[in-house]
Amino acid sequence: MSRRIRERINLGLAAAACAALWTAALGCSSGAPKGTVVDVVACDPAVDAVCGPVGAGCQSDGQCISGSCASGACVSVGPNSNGGSSGDELFAPDDLKDNAPHEDPTCADLDVDFAHVTPTIMLLLDQSGSMDQNFENNLDRWETLRATLTDPTKSLLKKLDNSARFGLTLYTSDGGFGTGTTPRTCPKLQTVAIQVGNFATISSFLKLQNNGTYVYGPQGDTPTAESVDAVVRALNDYQGDGPKSIILATDGDPDTCLDPNPKTDAGKDAAKALSVAAVQHAYQAGIPTHIISVGNQVTASHLKALAVAGAGGDTTAQAYTALDTSALVSAFDTIIGAVRTCDFTVNGTVTASNAPRGKVILDGQALTFGDANGWDMPDEQTVRLHGSACQRVEADAAGISMKFPCDAIKIGPR
Repeated sequence: MSRRIRERINLGLAAAACAALWTAALGCSSGAPKGTVVDVVACDPAVDAVCGPVGAGCQSDGQCISGSCASGACVSVGPNSNGGSSGDELFAPDDLKDNAPHEDPTCADLDVDFAHVTPTIMLLLDQSGSMDQNFENNLDRWETLRATLTDPTKSLLKKLDNSARFGLTLYTSDGGFGTGTTPRTCPKLQTVAIQVGNFATISSFLKLQNNGTYVYGPQGDTPTAESVDAVVRALNDYQGDGPKSIILATDGDPDTCLDPNPKTDAGKDAAKALSVAAVQHAYQAGIPTHIISVGNQVTASHLKALAVAGAGGDTTAQAYTALDTSALVSAFDTIIGAVRTCDFTVNGTVTASNAPRGKVILDGQALTFGDANGWDMPDEQTVRLHGSACQRVEADAAGISMKFPCDAIKIGPR
C-alpha cells in the first residue's frame, strides 16, 4: 500500500474518531431527545447543524452530505469528470482493492521497542608457574598474554567495551589443598567482577605493581577442573541476560587440588578427565567454553577433547594453539568475535510468517530480510543482524529502528 493511501486512510479514521467523540458529547442533532435512536433517512445541512461533511462520523449514507458512509465516516467516493478520482476525496475506489489479502489495509506500522542482547564473557587465565617461560620478543607467556588483553589499540576487549560484559579470573594453587599451621585454599582465584565497560579495570588489575614488580604473575599449579567449576558457579549466580561463555587460556596439562603434581600417567590422565568433565558440565549449564593454548605444551589430544566438550560434543570444534603474539591476538579476536552478538530482543512476539513484513532501518538505510548482510528472526522475539549490518552496529552505528505492521506483532508489556 502506498504512503499516500495510508495517509488518507489514517486521516479518515482520525476524523471518524473525532466525530464519534463530538456526537457522544453533544448528542445527535436530529431534534430527538437525547438517547433516542433515530433512523435518519436523509441529511439536510440547512436543518441539521451536524450534517456529515467528509470525515464526519456516521451510521448510514443518509447522515452524510455526500450520501456515502464507509467504515463509520462520511466519504466522497466517485470519479471526476475525466473518469479518474478527484483530488480532494478521502480515498478512491481503486485504493480499496485487496492486493494484499494477508494485510489489514488500515493497520499502521508500529515503532517497536527493542534492546541489544549483551553477551557475558569470562576470561579464565592459567596463572601457573610455567607461564614464565619465554614466548616471543624477550617476553614470557604471561607478559605476552597481559599485553594482548590490555593493548588499547588492538585488544578486542577495548573495541567491545560497551557491547559486551567481560569478567576476569586468574587461577593457580599453592600445592593444592593443605592443612596444618598454614591452611591452603584450592583453587586460588583472583577475579575482576563482570560488567560492561570493564577494559580499564581489567587492564589496571593485570598491570598492578608493587615496588616495580607485577602483583599478579606466574606462580603455582594448574587446577583447571576446579577453577572451571568455580567460574561456572559465578556465572550461574550472575543475573545478566544474554549468552554466557568462558575463554580458557592455559599453557600446560592440568593437575588437581588433590594431586597438584601428578607423577604417574594414571594421575595425569585423571586430571585431564576431570578438566574435560568440568567443561562438559559448563556446557550443560548453558555456558560454552573456548580453548586457547599459550605455547605448545598442552597435549594436543587433551586440547581437542576440551574444545569438543566446550562445544557440547561438536567434533569439529577447534582449540587454538598460539605460538607467537600474532597467533595469540588472532585466537582471542576469533573467539570473542564468535561469542559477541548482533541480536536484539523486541518488546513483543512476531510469528515466523510475519517476520518478513518487518522493517529494520540502520543509519537511515533499510536492511533486507533474509540477506547475508541484512537481518532475520531466529525466534519470535529476536532480530539478528548479519554480515556488514552487524559490523556497522559493532562500529557504533548512529541509529537503528524497527517497525512491524500492527497486525504482525503482539506487543508485550512495557
